[in-house]
Amino acid sequence: MSNEKKSYESSISSSYKNKELLKITILLGFIATAASILTWWIMFMIITDGMEKPGAVPIEVTFLVFIISYVVFIAIITLNFLYNKAYIKNFHYKILEDHIVIKHGVFTKIVATIPYSRIQNINIVNGVFDRLFKIFTVKIETAGSSVAAASAQKGHIRPEGYIPGLKNPEIIEKKIKEMMTKYSAVPSGLEDKIFKPEELAFDNFISYILSKMREGEKLKTSITELREKANISAADLAEKVGVPLQTINYLTEGRYNPSLALAYKIAEVLQCKIEDLFELI
Repeated sequence: MSNEKKSYESSISSSYKNKELLKITILLGFIATAASILTWWIMFMIITDGMEKPGAVPIEVTFLVFIISYVVFIAIITLNFLYNKAYIKNFHYKILEDHIVIKHGVFTKIVATIPYSRIQNINIVNGVFDRLFKIFTVKIETAGSSVAAASAQKGHIRPEGYIPGLKNPEIIEKKIKEMMTKYSAVPSGLEDKIFKPEELAFDNFISYILSKMREGEKLKTSITELREKANISAADLAEKVGVPLQTINYLTEGRYNPSLALAYKIAEVLQCKIEDLFELI
């Protein structure tokens, strides 16, 4: 089956727009009312300052204060409505054969590609406002995500795989888990060779890892030079080929001998030949 063959594709519900509109309306309603009262009180203190007998603020001034506050309030609500309408229109996700693609953004278009090898957990969130509109948010937690790290540095934590406004989150959860199971499955016919006898499985696994690392001592790599030439960071390279950053570091340091599949993926990303990447010492 082709890697680009779609397993499942969809977008988010229009109820997401209504939920966000309700949230911002409640918040700005309190802010607009408080700002109007505070402004009116300040004007009252200015107008009555120095008077022996303080009078009332003219009714026209009172109306003006509240009208300005609520015009700003309505303008922000309208902009929020239009923004979330565009956000829903631009939000699409695909569950493909070996990765997930999430496209979103209004002013800045973002395409997040998440290999199943980096998915650690799937959470389904149903907050107070979500329950009012019967929608859910799916959060896909990943390992080694530069996007998640950048999000945390900005003061808000949002997982790399973030899909809000879903009516039936069970569908996407089931699809992702099916693909993860298929992706991580042991090829048919190898189960007995790898996992049996059971008492030797762990010893064989460790022996295999150590032998791969010893083979790496005989290998000289040009990954760093080619990566810098292509203006790709080590973290980005790891993400594109679907391995942890530590694996790229081990390869660069000559501490690990890669599989042919991994070597091919790295060469494809760096747009070079496999023989340009590695050289036997």
